[in-house]
Amino acid sequence: MKTQILIVGLFFIPLVGFAQEQTDQQVMSKEEQKQMEKEHRKAVRQAEEEATMKRVDSMMNQHRYVLEADYVSGKSGSRIPVSSTLNFLIVDSSEVVIQLGSLTGIGYNGVGGITVEGNITKYEMNKKEGKKGVSYNISIYIMSNIGVYDIQLWISSSGQADATVRGNTSGVLNYSGRLMSINESRVYKARAI
Repeated sequence: MKTQILIVGLFFIPLVGFAQEQTDQQVMSKEEQKQMEKEHRKAVRQAEEEATMKRVDSMMNQHRYVLEADYVSGKSGSRIPVSSTLNFLIVDSSEVVIQLGSLTGIGYNGVGGITVEGNITKYEMNKKEGKKGVSYNISIYIMSNIGVYDIQLWISSSGQADATVRGNTSGVLNYSGRLMSINESRVYKARAI
C-alpha cells in the first residue's frame, strides 16, 4: 500500500511541477502581451502626433485655418466657455474673419455678438522648434470696414491655439481653442458689419 502511494505521489509531483511551469509561462506571456500592447499604443499615438504636426505646418504655410474658440476672455483674464461654432477666427489667404457670438441674444451679427471681416495688410510668422515640437507665433494686421485690428496668434504643433485681438480701442479679446482646417471646420459665419 505504501509503495502504491509512493508511486502515485511520484507520478503527481512532475505533473504539479509541469503545471507550475506552464503557469509561469502564461504569466510571462501576459506580461509580454501587455508590454506589446503598450508599445503599440505608443507607436499609434506618436504617428497621430506626427500627422497632426504635418497638418498644422501645412495650414500655417498656406495661411488657411480656423481657430475655433472653446474659451474667450477680456482684459480681466477670466475665461468664459463659449460655443466654438459661433466664436472663431478665420484666416483665409489674404482675408480674416473675427466673430464673437452667443447662444442667447441677437447682437449686431444676428448671433448675439459681432462679426468683422477684413483684409490682411501684414502677416509675420515665426516658427520655433523645441523639444516638445514646433510652435508658431504669428502677427496679423487687418483693415476692416470698422477699423484696424492687430491679432497675435500662438499655435502649438498639437493644434492648440491662443489669439489676442486688439482693435481701435483699448479693449482686448482673447480666444483659446483648437486649430482646424477651413474644410474641416463647422463654424457658422454670421452677418458681418
